[in-house]
Amino acid sequence: MKKQNTLRKLFIPLLFCGLSAFPLAGQDADRPLSPRLDMVTVDPATGFAVLRWLPSPSPDVGSYVVYIYAAGRADAIDTIYSPFVFEYTHTASAARYRSVSYVVAAIDSSDNPSPLSNSLSTIWLSAAEDPCTATVAVSWTAYDNQFHPGSGYLLHITDGTGGSFPDIALPVSSTQYLFTGYEADTEYCFYVTASDGYGPLSSSNRACVTTGIEAAPGWVRIDAIAVQDGGISFAAGYDPSTVMSDFRLFRYDPVAAAWDKAASSTGVAGRVTFAMAQADTTVVRLYRVAAVNSCGLASTVSAPSRNILLEASINGTLVNLRWNRPSAGWSGSFSVWRDIGEGMREVASSMSDTLWSDDYTGFASDVSAGEVVYRVSTADLSAPAGAGPHLSSAAVIATSENVFMPNAFTPGGTDENAIFRPEFSFHPGEYDFRILSRNGALLFRTGDPGEGWDGRHNGRMMPPGVYLWNLRLTTPSGQTLERNGTVTILP
Repeated sequence: MKKQNTLRKLFIPLLFCGLSAFPLAGQDADRPLSPRLDMVTVDPATGFAVLRWLPSPSPDVGSYVVYIYAAGRADAIDTIYSPFVFEYTHTASAARYRSVSYVVAAIDSSDNPSPLSNSLSTIWLSAAEDPCTATVAVSWTAYDNQFHPGSGYLLHITDGTGGSFPDIALPVSSTQYLFTGYEADTEYCFYVTASDGYGPLSSSNRACVTTGIEAAPGWVRIDAIAVQDGGISFAAGYDPSTVMSDFRLFRYDPVAAAWDKAASSTGVAGRVTFAMAQADTTVVRLYRVAAVNSCGLASTVSAPSRNILLEASINGTLVNLRWNRPSAGWSGSFSVWRDIGEGMREVASSMSDTLWSDDYTGFASDVSAGEVVYRVSTADLSAPAGAGPHLSSAAVIATSENVFMPNAFTPGGTDENAIFRPEFSFHPGEYDFRILSRNGALLFRTGDPGEGWDGRHNGRMMPPGVYLWNLRLTTPSGQTLERNGTVTILP
């Protein structure tokens, strides 16, 4: 009896298993029609994948099965036991790490599965910062849905403070974007949404990056360029809030139409200086200063500025000077400096023009050097204290041992033409100056280079006419000069 019960227990499960392999009475063997997977999207906030499908047209569908689809293989992840639910959220989706493909199938009341639906994939987005180029490269997999084709993407960007940027519209052919102009040490998050022009179709996961802490300076500028001692020195300022301390000076090469590295320096507390000990100061060149990041790339670059080239020419007794402005639109005033052997002294100031003339006869007698040196300076009023002015190259005029003699004068007047005396380009040594009548009578004599004839003899004004003069002196070089000529007293 016990043996018979055992056989009965074994037989019943076998019979049940055998029946399950064949349709029961009233069941059909026809497979239902496939549903159509209509949308696969990702919730950017959670990373969950959300699927929606159109129901199977078959009337006796009782449930739907959701599958992950990869390499032609479908692996079921869940069953929805309702013929009226056409949406599913996959909370365990790997869509935040990669693109995931899904398919669905319908199951009828006879447990017949439909063929698998069309497959749709999530859009997977990644973002990576390149601190060397100060860009965040954002890329994503293409949206592909033949039933709902997209016309473009909207790229959504937010920062760590909750602030958002205007959405960036991109063509449907785009799958990448370079994000620039961001703040350092800040989190930025990105996701894209495919759209057909009427509304969203599918969104990607959200990817976030925290930018590097190497903040570029907000500004860099050249405060002064000084040409001196055969070289050029530069004073520049920069935004002191930056952590960058490496700076480079660039010089423009007009032949190659490129900026060449000219010098390097280290900045301290918003100030940086450069020195080019040997530079061609006979030409005007453009310069600019740039902050350099840890990758050796220029980040913030100053506006260009020029060295000032001062040129001099002589026209008679006039020394004509001309120079260039240190930058386009320069509004600072200029000063002219002159050295005649006693150091630089300011001889003209508050000039807006870049032309100026100096009369050599006005200071010739005070020259104590073998040359007269001119420079021009101008200061940027917005530059910080201690930056110094822009200083031009030196224009040098060789002193000549010349004597300038007027040929007429008007005694008794109040201007400089009331006294007749020679002008010198040097300070004479031994000196003897005489005035004679046409008959050879001595009318005036002096040994003082600063004294001249006022047209009188023995207190009486001489009549208009022509008179003789004789000059004998020694020059600083030791030469003895003797000159003779005539001068006319004008009525």
